[in-house]
Amino acid sequence: MRPMDSNAQARPVPSPAPTATPVTAYAPGTGADPGAWGAHDPTVIRSRDGRYYMFSTDTEVAGSPGVGVQVRRSDDLLHWQWVGHAFDGVPASAEQWSGAQGIWAPDVVERDGEYRMYYSASTFGSRRSCINLAVSASLEGPWTDLGPVVRTRAEDPVNAIDAAIVRTAEGTDLMLYGSFFGGLRLIALDERGLPRRPGDLGVPVSRRTTAHNGPIEGSHMWYDAETGRYLLICSFDSLFDTYNIRAARSEHPEGPFLDAAGRRLGSQEGDIVDGGTKILGSLVTTSGETELAPGHSNHLVTPDGMLLVHHVRTGADPERHRAQLRRMALTSAGWPVVSPVEYDALPLLPLDGAALDGPWRVWRMDTGSTRPATPSAHAVHLGALLPTPAEQGGARATLDVDGRAVDAVVWRTQASTAFAGLERDEVVLGVRAE
Repeated sequence: MRPMDSNAQARPVPSPAPTATPVTAYAPGTGADPGAWGAHDPTVIRSRDGRYYMFSTDTEVAGSPGVGVQVRRSDDLLHWQWVGHAFDGVPASAEQWSGAQGIWAPDVVERDGEYRMYYSASTFGSRRSCINLAVSASLEGPWTDLGPVVRTRAEDPVNAIDAAIVRTAEGTDLMLYGSFFGGLRLIALDERGLPRRPGDLGVPVSRRTTAHNGPIEGSHMWYDAETGRYLLICSFDSLFDTYNIRAARSEHPEGPFLDAAGRRLGSQEGDIVDGGTKILGSLVTTSGETELAPGHSNHLVTPDGMLLVHHVRTGADPERHRAQLRRMALTSAGWPVVSPVEYDALPLLPLDGAALDGPWRVWRMDTGSTRPATPSAHAVHLGALLPTPAEQGGARATLDVDGRAVDAVVWRTQASTAFAGLERDEVVLGVRAE
């Protein structure tokens, strides 16, 4: 989560891959609107008037550092307009506690006609951190800071950053948080959005013991009524170059969370490998460009289905990053998968076997590798269409990928046909070559 590249200027962008949403380039220092460039740890919320707002970590953007949570808006989730900052600097209580020079990883939800922003304040490598709550009647502010929800000190077993609000099956709110060190925790909130027990650090949910400092962060969770399970998504490893997105699920919000192979998310003392189904990692696009270290994600429910919102770096210049949105859906077995194609807002088309005929480029999300996945040519055939909830977006299907069965979701538009699914416990992504 930590914006270690917060002083990096965004520079003109290379041409996007054919399967990606076109992105407008801009020159640093000109005052031009940066669009989605410069966004780090993004979250998106739909306003009451139907517009979408993106909130993200403070980084230098369009030639100006700025402090106070970046805010952008969009009518279509494709074209983002710079709004400004939610605050004029770091609110006093957060700055005094943490010494933060910027705000990290905001999460914004609406409750009872009020917008609530949970934001993090810390410094790199420190556990003296806090998550504060601010409220507003409008997503464009003004925001009133209500002070800390949770604070941590150097000696505490968890780091108070990377908040994400979880709505339970019973309709109450929890706050999932944590980064590195002691892993992820969960705190029960009251109707005001504050801890039910002041000073509570919450219950442990997941941690990692197999890597130095236990890199697990950027988590979010939701309850899926169809499967009766809580789905948890988080990021592993280094935000610079090896970030990757993992998924697990549980019948209870506090866990235990298991991946598609039945392994517990993360690791415990004595483990030599980590659990967590890798749903997205660095990859080389079909045009040969590298999309590096996707991570710190959140989910967004739209009339078009669910989307995964995350940031991604440019392989040619890893200091440059932007927000990216992808379609996300559940397979017939109830596992979240994300499209290899960036969201384009085009209507989804009906699926039939003929739509799958032809050459495909396929990636495998190898949990044991940190190298960018490269596409290879494969034959793909439709096994069977499966019942799919109307609100999901995409069609559930069994696919035959070179003779191997994949439990998949297929997204077909006028511009592309893509799938994501599981072959046993490994995620496979594919784009039909045009």
